[in-house]
Amino acid sequence: MKLLIWFLVCFTLIAGAFSQSERPSSKVSIRPSLHQRKSTFLQRTKLRQTSAASYGKRVEYVYCDPRAPPSCVKNVNETFCLKDNDYPEKDVKYYIEYDPLVLKKYADIAFQSADNLIDGVTSLEEKHFDYSLYNGNAFSKGNWVGGEGYICPSEVLYVRPKRALNADGEWRVIIQDIAYYTQTHRIETCLYPDASCRTIAPCHRTKCVQKYVYHRMLSYDPCDVPKGIFIDIFKLPSACSCHIPARFY
Repeated sequence: MKLLIWFLVCFTLIAGAFSQSERPSSKVSIRPSLHQRKSTFLQRTKLRQTSAASYGKRVEYVYCDPRAPPSCVKNVNETFCLKDNDYPEKDVKYYIEYDPLVLKKYADIAFQSADNLIDGVTSLEEKHFDYSLYNGNAFSKGNWVGGEGYICPSEVLYVRPKRALNADGEWRVIIQDIAYYTQTHRIETCLYPDASCRTIAPCHRTKCVQKYVYHRMLSYDPCDVPKGIFIDIFKLPSACSCHIPARFY
């Protein structure tokens, strides 16, 4: 009996040792270096960004300067664009669709004219104002004669800007002509800024001065995409007025 027990114990020990020798050796865990961890993180980030883009989410990679004039600007003095070949229509549509507060931010009078903005002048009269004889010279004949119009000749437009320079000197995309969203403004620009006012004697030393008004418009910043659709402030030309300085004798 003792011999049998001794035999079983020996057999168990030998079998256990044999099974351990057949078992593959486990690898030693080594903490990856900082360079390896950084490379792995960048690869995973790139994959997440690619996946996000494939699902329609907007991802920005290129540095953007909000103070740099957009391609639609043809003159350094321009502060807004009425046409924009690079207008980001898809991006604007995306953020309008996923912003539940857009309708609460939006308001516009789409149809504007002198009929509802100027007392005593109709839109037909304003359309036919004639300044062809005036050249800004107080001593020329055109200063005294000419067609109907304002005392300071100006160009009046009812516009819907696509881009504009905000009050802080940064360019913004304006929500314009997307679905039914429009933002209409009346702008009046002096044809001859600082020139003498029509029909007034040169001795009064008058001059035409440009006036501006601050407007609020729904905007989009391509340099700060996560900001979405927001209200920004813009300065637009509103009137050309005749200024008579203090008289010195």
